[in-house]
Amino acid sequence: MATTATRTDHPPIYGGLVEELGDVPTQTREAAERILRETREVLDWREPGERHRSE
Repeated sequence: MATTATRTDHPPIYGGLVEELGDVPTQTREAAERILRETREVLDWREPGERHRSE
């Protein structure tokens, strides 16, 4: 059985799901990046004043 689909092709339902629910993988990646930035700010272990010199 031969197929012409490539790895970049999405099943037909994928487009409908993106339209209905939004681009969940992109939203998830953006949320993870935001959380990582916020976590780095909160868990900044440098001495007071040191942060401003190196940025």
